[in-house]
Amino acid sequence: MDLVPYRLSASDVECATRVLNYQPFIVTPNIQTGAAYSWVYGVNVKSETPLVFKREEHRAEWDKITDANARLRCMYDDFIDAIAQRYRGGSILDVACNNGYFPVRASLKGMKSCFGADGGSYFGDSVRFLNRILGTDVRFISALYDPRSHVAPINGRYDVVCASAIMCHLPDPAHFLAFLGQLAKEAIFYFGQVVDTDALLISYFKPHPALGGGDMRFPYRFNDCTRLSRGLLYHGFEEMGFKNIVQLPWLTSWLSPYFYHLQSEPMLPNEPNPDVQHAWRVNAELTCGSKHVAVLAMR
Repeated sequence: MDLVPYRLSASDVECATRVLNYQPFIVTPNIQTGAAYSWVYGVNVKSETPLVFKREEHRAEWDKITDANARLRCMYDDFIDAIAQRYRGGSILDVACNNGYFPVRASLKGMKSCFGADGGSYFGDSVRFLNRILGTDVRFISALYDPRSHVAPINGRYDVVCASAIMCHLPDPAHFLAFLGQLAKEAIFYFGQVVDTDALLISYFKPHPALGGGDMRFPYRFNDCTRLSRGLLYHGFEEMGFKNIVQLPWLTSWLSPYFYHLQSEPMLPNEPNPDVQHAWRVNAELTCGSKHVAVLAMR
């Protein structure tokens, strides 16, 4: 989201660099935020990776930073556009909203009663800042999903419920999907990695100490690259009544679908048997990560 046209004051710029970070914002022509550079170029975002970039401090990487964040911004905007075109005037909830990009963009695109929920009160500061600058009226819910109880303290139901890049950090993806279904009246939007098979699978990487959950015991500590298979994801949607499932076509203007753990599509072996090729691909994904998909499941 480009904030330059809103002519931020010096105090607004200072505030933006405090409250915005992980999601892709252009604050000034010389300041931008976002995690895409870390994802695309293999910088360890789990450590002290910079998420606020100033041109004078990152001249050598500026073009790569700008391109990566622009692609992520385009991707997010297209996601919300696809939702808003179908549910203009409807309500939306983004679970794990982070800086509030999705509900704010949805509000700007004509959706009403836009909500963002996340576990840190500082994300509320992000949403309030964006509301003030952009004239939106997004409401922030301070609520953290608890995998032990499989719920978050969120009341009500919403036309569309979004879950973007959050299931990968949860130990109970099937329960989380069911939780989304309880909140959604009309549709669920899912963005994240999916194991490319019709088999009903859940896959994990070993817990990562930098991603939280360190105070939880097995099996609640899984927090890295949790994935459902396509078969299980779609089965879950259909079981909950969201039977009109649309996978958004992946555009060349977006990030590669293989960013983050898996940086490129795994090379298939020289093997003519398609069943062997499929088994090899799935095994490669389980080991290295899977491509990302964007799916809108509707009633």
